[in-house]
Amino acid sequence: MDDRLIFLISKAGYALKNYMKRECINEEALKSSAQAGILMALTMCDGLSMNQLSEIVSIDNAAVTRHVDHLERNALVRREADTNDRRKNIIRITPEGVIAAEKAKVVARRINGMIKEGFTEQEIDAFKRILSSFITKFK
Repeated sequence: MDDRLIFLISKAGYALKNYMKRECINEEALKSSAQAGILMALTMCDGLSMNQLSEIVSIDNAAVTRHVDHLERNALVRREADTNDRRKNIIRITPEGVIAAEKAKVVARRINGMIKEGFTEQEIDAFKRILSSFITKFK
């Protein structure tokens, strides 16, 4: 087995991201996992700033802007001026966006199930601890 952990983690993340994208497109949910993440975040807490979305989805502000632009063109989100700071926008999910988020959640649940296949609960718990430690160590 390959011992290049950075390479394996990167390759696994890339494969998973692309698989999620293909599945979202196949289900006519969205065009990317980042868009799915943005919509899912907004279903949990509607009315987030671009900076908040960037932090939640773990992508840079420029990418969030591109994804929100695309989502807005497809009537899945709308921008509103922040009442406290007119330079900022608040992003709100539309009813169509909620439907797309639900489709993406179905895809995400199915893929999460696939990831867990063949592993015990203890192995899955260990894997989650490892992934969490990466996030903490390399933030």
